Amino acid sequence: MKKRGRDHFSPSATRSTSSQLLAGLGWVIFSLSLSHLLLLIVPFLFFSFKAAKEEQLLRDRHPAEYEEYARRVRKFIPFIY
Repeated sequence: MKKRGRDHFSPSATRSTSSQLLAGLGWVIFSLSLSHLLLLIVPFLFFSFKAAKEEQLLRDRHPAEYEEYARRVRKFIPFIY
């Protein structure tokens, strides 16, 4: 398998998802709203479930390469989650 850099397995949709969740978190902090926080949890759970399905697909298609990649790169928030 040919390597194409850091984001070899990461589609641009993942970066878009992370930025949307970060923007939502920023809005929650700005508005200090518990209801907005609860509304942010729904897309977070959806994207987390979707990412888990995609990770399983990539593990099935590229077992060794994806395991090495998954150790280096986080799902949504770099260095955290």
